[in-house]
Amino acid sequence: MSKAVDPCVNSVKVSEGVIEKITELAISSVDGVCGIAKGRFRFDQLFTPKACQPSAVTVKVNDGAVEIFTEIDVLSSCKVKNVAEKIQQRVKDDVQNMTGIAVTKINVFVKNIVFDNE
Repeated sequence: MSKAVDPCVNSVKVSEGVIEKITELAISSVDGVCGIAKGRFRFDQLFTPKACQPSAVTVKVNDGAVEIFTEIDVLSSCKVKNVAEKIQQRVKDDVQNMTGIAVTKINVFVKNIVFDNE
């Protein structure tokens, strides 16, 4: 006798917002990162709830795996390539360990270099 398996039983779904937050936390723990770039401020954002405002982290879900895009600010005393590689590894490890979702690509865009005297 074979049993019919219901795919809806015991399933867990993780929202894109959770993956964004995990990514933000992972990025902030990497040495050399000065901050996550938030982009330009728009006047209409004054009246938008904070939860609805755009993030500097974007998550795309494709076939059960995710692609992550982020924009960061880096300290001038650090090597940009090394910081970006550390971010990619840290984000991939944290997202996969915490959610069990495969990460296929992490794009890190350096938006700004912050000098020590700023």
